[in-house]
Amino acid sequence: MTDTNASRPVPDLGGGHTVRRYDEELAKLRAIILEMGEHVVGQTQSALAALVDREESQAYRVLDREPQIDYLSLDADEEVFRVIVRRQPTAVDLRIVLAMSKIAGDVERAGDKATSIAGQALELKGLAGGLDELPEELKQSFRALYDRACCMFEQSIQAVAHFDVALSLGIFEDEPPLCEAGKELRRLLGDEERSELTPRQIVCLLTSAHALERVGRHASNIAEQVIYVALGQDVRYRNREILIETLRHQGY
Repeated sequence: MTDTNASRPVPDLGGGHTVRRYDEELAKLRAIILEMGEHVVGQTQSALAALVDREESQAYRVLDREPQIDYLSLDADEEVFRVIVRRQPTAVDLRIVLAMSKIAGDVERAGDKATSIAGQALELKGLAGGLDELPEELKQSFRALYDRACCMFEQSIQAVAHFDVALSLGIFEDEPPLCEAGKELRRLLGDEERSELTPRQIVCLLTSAHALERVGRHASNIAEQVIYVALGQDVRYRNREILIETLRHQGY
């Protein structure tokens, strides 16, 4: 869906609006989201260390820091409410506010995935005959999936900083490699000859793999909202290949 303001440039959230206070409120909302994103990246990194390198302290660190993201998410919700009530934004301005609300939700849920991985790492540690170390090929596969997912997420946060369409398209282009990395990891975990792992251990690792892949999916959701703000186009259900080709051809 495209609104009548799609061709207008996206307002600078730091200035340029007729109501300076409104600019400041939008800038504050974006700053909260960017801070949330930084926390999520750190949480995901720590969660992977807990799972792959068996660093139990990192798992507890993730659990201890989870409320930071939750509190920021509440701050973002409150800021959205304030902007709508005080300014009653319309057209492009409303598009920005609603999109940023959805972005904050995806960032918060990505943080939940890091917490899930940390929880699975602790469960693995506590299982009878606990897993002291992952097989090397599983370590490499988890790291490959992490690299894809975390890179996409970091790019999505950078895209929010400037409503960058080109960065968002790059995230869409990374979706197939993310999917392949996830499939490879599931293939390794489903290998019937993997006798060193118990069924419960495999479930924990599969749950962690799914959580990592979801971090990348949340990045794609954020990229969709960035494009919605920048171009006024709802691209959630658009064919990715055609969308990328069309927008790249337009110079993005």
